[in-house]
Amino acid sequence: MMQAEIVAIGTELLLGVTVDTNSAYLARQLATIGVPVRRVTLVRDDLPEMVTVIRQASERSGLVICSGGLGPTGDDLTREAIAEALEQPLEFHQFLLDDIAARFAAFKRTMSPSNRQQAFVPRGAHILRNPRGTAPAFVAQRGGRLVAALPGVPQELEYLTEHGVIPYLRDEHGLRNVIVVREVRVSGLPESVAGERIAEMMNLENPVVGITAKRGQHTIRIAATAGSHEEAEAMIAPLLETITRRFGEHLLGTETLEDRAGRLLAEHNSALLLREGAAQAAVFRRLTSVRTGEAALERGMVRLQRWQPEEGLLDERALEHAAHAMLDASTGGSENGLAVVVVPEEDRPDADYRTVHFLLSDGARTTYSTRGFDLRIAQGYDLVAATALELLRHWYETSIEEDRA
Repeated sequence: MMQAEIVAIGTELLLGVTVDTNSAYLARQLATIGVPVRRVTLVRDDLPEMVTVIRQASERSGLVICSGGLGPTGDDLTREAIAEALEQPLEFHQFLLDDIAARFAAFKRTMSPSNRQQAFVPRGAHILRNPRGTAPAFVAQRGGRLVAALPGVPQELEYLTEHGVIPYLRDEHGLRNVIVVREVRVSGLPESVAGERIAEMMNLENPVVGITAKRGQHTIRIAATAGSHEEAEAMIAPLLETITRRFGEHLLGTETLEDRAGRLLAEHNSALLLREGAAQAAVFRRLTSVRTGEAALERGMVRLQRWQPEEGLLDERALEHAAHAMLDASTGGSENGLAVVVVPEEDRPDADYRTVHFLLSDGARTTYSTRGFDLRIAQGYDLVAATALELLRHWYETSIEEDRA
């Protein structure tokens, strides 16, 4: 199975002046022909460094794609670097210079003598003419290893990738595999615990298994490379079965935490009454950011109240009293109302973390808990919201299990 590396060239990338969006795009395009990207390297406009990086990449991987450094200026060194790394001299092509001259003429501009260097490519390279700019692309080869060069301008790079590099790799080198990616989400567990449950899977080479944490939930991603979609799905299926078994009630499937909470609200036809004290309405904003939550809001099923108890009265009894008062006022004591109260303790200058109180009640049943969060950062409030939504999810799903019993 061929693997690829991407070399993004340009001092401006390392200075943070320009963000490298090309590498992510190239990785997605290579996935369409079943070529996984194993490494991305950023290198400055320095010929010896570029030669070293390209040579080492080509020794590790069957395909290297370089972006940037094909312009007409003195720091555009990609052509020279690839030629030296592959030990193939640069050769001049008159038709490329004619293409460049014609483009300047079309814009009624005079071509600079420095543009001549763009008509040089390594000997024997497959040339990709560029109708979107002055820098042609090419794919050089030595010993079965391929090194492609693309201009760094995104619109040119994307055109030449889709109309040049990908068709060439597919048709001339038989790269026709597929990469199938499946994702499942889990919640209610620390990332470390979730990672431990799939630790041995993350050592696999194909499929590749990884986990990322975001917004209080974890996404487990499985990517399989195979000759067909059916074969890739067959490789993924047993891993999904194992993940489902190991995570049990913590499994969200393909839903997000807010998607699941919104769906459960709709299924129970339940009014959700939120009281958020100094919590930036984080639960309300996150729940109503998805279609199911937004629909519940439009039906009047989600209501928000600001509330902060008197100093010294922040405890389970105070929160339960507030919840019941809200239920009585909003639903007339209806059993289809659920009050969720989320209140952080007052900020203290000497404290890194603040305790947040959570209480859920439908008038007959109540659950209460406290957690610590760093609310000095925006992510802290997002985690508060995730905790409340996880408690909400658990509340409803526990109710479903009790009804079945």
